[in-house]
Amino acid sequence: MKKNLKNSCWLFCFICLSCAIYKHPNQGLANTKWSYDFGNNDGISNYVLFEDLKNYSYYNAETGDTTIGTYFYKNDTINFNQECSIFDEDFPENSRHRQGKMEYKMLIRNKNQLGFMELWDNNAKKWKEDYFFTKE
Repeated sequence: MKKNLKNSCWLFCFICLSCAIYKHPNQGLANTKWSYDFGNNDGISNYVLFEDLKNYSYYNAETGDTTIGTYFYKNDTINFNQECSIFDEDFPENSRHRQGKMEYKMLIRNKNQLGFMELWDNNAKKWKEDYFFTKE
């Protein structure tokens, strides 16, 4: 009986320590907001909100639309799985105005710059355009 109790205690300690040491890949992004300010001094900006360990929302200031979905962060790349737009239900199912499901990737560079993969010039090690989001 004592041996079983001792083994159970070791197993419990191992599980607790394993959980404490494990860091979810998305943990550094969870509960953060990254924005792109258009510089027109109206306080309106596009932003990506990483709501928790798996869900995000993207607000487009030009259209007033928000898309939502899930994400996964690995190395320097964020894989987005867009589920829908908040306005999708306002349009017929076959409308070109529906955002629908989509997958895309973004990169984090210089620790606080988030941009679309196709805008990064890997040879020059800089953004092709100054269109990237910064962490707030």
